Amino acid sequence: MEASPPLWFRLPPGYQPFDPASLTPVRAHAPEWVGPLDEIFRCGTFYAALGLHWTDVNEVVTTSLFTLSAIRTSVRDPAVAAARALVSRARWPHWTAETSELRTIARATPAAFTAGVLRCGDVDAVSVSQAAYSFLVPGAASLATAALTTPDLAQAEAYAEILGAVADTISFEEPASTPAPRQPLSRISELLT
Repeated sequence: MEASPPLWFRLPPGYQPFDPASLTPVRAHAPEWVGPLDEIFRCGTFYAALGLHWTDVNEVVTTSLFTLSAIRTSVRDPAVAAARALVSRARWPHWTAETSELRTIARATPAAFTAGVLRCGDVDAVSVSQAAYSFLVPGAASLATAALTTPDLAQAEAYAEILGAVADTISFEEPASTPAPRQPLSRISELLT
């Protein structure tokens, strides 16, 4: 896509946005990460943030990746776009759905919500948990997808709730005022315990 669709949202604390230009330090210090991180932006992703979270359950740092991507669509009906997104994801060969349903975001916009396990690769496959909301952006010919992916399969439900909280903040209108500089405490730790 040439430009990102008009979309505003709020991530909880613990996420660090990145783009291809900001990967320069990673290229120098962790070159093995560069290929996968660059690949994120080759398929319509216009926003990405890496989350690092301490979990009291296993007393380890877990990671998650939040992405916003968009593809062009000729569909103009938001309900039809959401339903098609559900059907499309159900056909993914490496996808095992735990939840697949229509929900509403941004007060009245129909969205496809899916949560499940995505198996990456065939030989020595890695499985990750992913939750996603797909929705038509009003006034744009774009189907946007907000996804939260983590290798922490044991905390999949908590990460789906985190994405739900982010989806609750999605707006298609620019906020009238800027948010307060002091952020509230994150619920990530609470959800992961």
